[in-house]
Amino acid sequence: MKAKFSPLQLLDFKLLESHYEFIVPENDELDPKELFFSYPVEIDFGMSPIEENGEIQLITIIEVNLDEENKFPGYKIMVEGGGTFKISESEEIEDGLRNNLLRFSTLNMMVNNLRNIIYQITNLGPMGGYLLPPIDITKLLKDKADEQEDE
Repeated sequence: MKAKFSPLQLLDFKLLESHYEFIVPENDELDPKELFFSYPVEIDFGMSPIEENGEIQLITIIEVNLDEENKFPGYKIMVEGGGTFKISESEEIEDGLRNNLLRFSTLNMMVNNLRNIIYQITNLGPMGGYLLPPIDITKLLKDKADEQEDE
């Protein structure tokens, strides 16, 4: 099948900051896949207003196993990335789709890019690559909206 390109364009992606640390497990019999699934994951993001040229910027931070109260052995990871997006105006887009592209799709792309970086950072580590589990982007967006309402 021939692919149809999305009107949403990722113009630029940059890794802004990363931190990786390995905490040696006391028990050699730990199953890394089980351990990885228990890691607490925090995701935060901030989006700029749409600029005159139609571009928006999204900064996304993912923290894995950084909760000091519930720290697990293995990897501690923090990555922060920035992306610049634009919606092509070559075709008319209804408001619902435009909003979905600007909110859901941009955040989903950022999380996926950072997921790949996390895997690359950890792939040569003692426990092998950590693959960030699937993330409910809709819930992230709702939680962010609720957080902004409370402020």
